[in-house]
Amino acid sequence: ADATVAAAAVGDRASYAECDRAFHRAVLTLAGNEQLVAIADELHRRSQWPLVANPATRRADLLADAAEHTALLDALTAQDLAVVQALVREHFTGADV
Repeated sequence: ADATVAAAAVGDRASYAECDRAFHRAVLTLAGNEQLVAIADELHRRSQWPLVANPATRRADLLADAAEHTALLDALTAQDLAVVQALVREHFTGADV
């Protein structure tokens, strides 16, 4: 989560996309299903192209997405399943995928 925040802070879209993908991969790895991780990783990789290529992607949007990662990591650490579920739902509902 810290890496996505750092990349977002400087508006580095390519670095952000890389860190974002790594974050999602790490979270999904917790499920213990490598097939799920591989499929999600490929879908995530494809969905990142517009983010990287689009000069209109705003730093504020990257920062908002990174803040969601931080909140999710905090909820996972606290083992607050209800908050985790709500945050994941909100994160993917707002995703431009």
